[in-house]
Amino acid sequence: MRFNLSINDIKYVKILLKDNHNNPELIRAAMRSVDDLEIVVCLPQDSIHEIKTPQEVTLSIVCEEGLYRTKTKLKSISIKDNFLLLFLETPSGIEYQQNREFFRVQMSYNCAYYVTMGEEVKNYTGITKDISANGVSIILPTLAVSEDDAELEMMIEERLIHTKVRYVRSEALNDKYLISFTYTDIKNSDRDYISKTCLQKQLERKRNYTSL
Repeated sequence: MRFNLSINDIKYVKILLKDNHNNPELIRAAMRSVDDLEIVVCLPQDSIHEIKTPQEVTLSIVCEEGLYRTKTKLKSISIKDNFLLLFLETPSGIEYQQNREFFRVQMSYNCAYYVTMGEEVKNYTGITKDISANGVSIILPTLAVSEDDAELEMMIEERLIHTKVRYVRSEALNDKYLISFTYTDIKNSDRDYISKTCLQKQLERKRNYTSL
């Protein structure tokens, strides 16, 4: 489809690029301006270092209704008021990738994870790392995975949400573990609440970026 997004349509962007050592790096940035020729995004000055220009990058654009992705060129980088400004060519086309309700948003809430091992139910406490209306990632002090669906309770704002979850993947984080799940049994009202909370957080972060 033809690129015709305005700055009011866009919450934030993600850019997959390479540093001077040719290592891939994924950054998140706020939209500063967009027109037919150029897109300008901004992020804190210490977010990235030694990025070569020009280079081809993958641009993901997060809008209220979904995620769009395209290839474009990062033309140059400048510094203004302790922020990096990245100047990109406005692409001619763009592809729709994903519905907005499945975006993972970084949010930290207390959670309890219940795993059945044999005839025993073990309870682990941790915190969430990111949440969406489709799943959640949590940080635990130990790696505890059930082949069957497990149970998870999350205190999101002032609402206790109980859901069954299925293990997707895990990774070590120093002396802890990041474990990702998809929901297998959750109330529609709780899913809607999570979706609205994620959207509110995204809007808050967009306002914080654009006010800088």
